[in-house]
Parts: sequence; structure tokens; C-alpha cells
Amino acid sequence: MGARTERLTGMCVRGAMLAGLVLLLGTGMAAAQSSGIVGGGFSNDPKQPIEIEADALEVEDAKQSATFSGNVLVTQGALRMRADRLIVHYASRRGGDSGSGIERIGAVGNVHISAPDDQSASGQWANYHVDTRQIEMGDSVMLRQGENVIRGAKLHVDLNSGRARVSGGGDAASGGTGRVRGLFHPDGS
Repeated sequence: MGARTERLTGMCVRGAMLAGLVLLLGTGMAAAQSSGIVGGGFSNDPKQPIEIEADALEVEDAKQSATFSGNVLVTQGALRMRADRLIVHYASRRGGDSGSGIERIGAVGNVHISAPDDQSASGQWANYHVDTRQIEMGDSVMLRQGENVIRGAKLHVDLNSGRARVSGGGDAASGGTGRVRGLFHPDGS
């Protein structure tokens, strides 16, 4: 394996690790902030090793992207993220720095994040914009802790401010209600 390939592979792994951490932690923060009833978020030990499994890894240097595809699983401790694909977009660093800088990480297709205590978040896609520290998750987003559920069309998390927003969308013709829906069960019921 050449030095450039090793650097790109290392960058891909770091990107996937960052994606897993941000998506796992960020969606948990969103659930917690959307309602005090839905848990305190996905707790995680960032010092735990991160394992990434996929059917394939393709690095396209000309497009400055790396794609993990086919049954992607990112695991750190008890946290898990599954998706059909994980795409890391990077840019060459300026000023003689070696390596690449990660700009955006996207999970596409059947994105599902789970943690202990019956916590999960799911949607059809999720993006993390590294420079602005913004997470978006979309298409039939569902945040769950136990029997408590929040549903919406899109989730947006600003990791700088700690604010999260679930928005409604869709119309009756496409099966949506256009509204955010929450179902909360009191303790002991």
C-alpha cells in the first residue's frame, strides 16, 4: 500500500469515526432538546475504539470523496450506526500541510442510530457539516426512547449552540401530516 493510499484510508477511517461520533451524539442531543421527556441523549465514551464495517470502500481522489458502501456499521462501545452508505467529502489542505481536511460526512439510506436504554434515531439520510458543526437528518425522522417517540420530516442540530429542531413536512397526498408529532408515556404506565 503506497503512502498516499495509506493517508487516504486513514482519512476515510477518521471521517467515518467523526461521522459516527457526531451523528450518534448529535441525534441524541436533538431528542433530549426536543423534549425533556425523551432522555438525556446518547452518552458515549469518545476514547473507546471505533469499528467500521462495510461491504466495500471506494476512494475517489479526483472527486475528493471516500464511500463506505453496503451494510455499513459504525460501532463505538454500545453505540451503533447503520446505513446503506457513508460518504466522506474532503478537501486538500493548503499551506503545505499533509493529508486532507474533512468537509462533510453523509450517511445515506436506512440510517439508524441506536444506543443502550432503548434509544434510537432513524431517517433516510443524515449530513454533518464539519466547518459549521451542523447536523441534518431527513425523510421520516423518528427519535425514540422506550415508548416515547418524536416524528418529523427533518431534524437539524447546531452543535455550536446546542439547539435542535424537528420540523414537519409532507402533505396528505404523500402520506405526511405536515406537522411534528410526539407521543410521550408517563413513567410507570
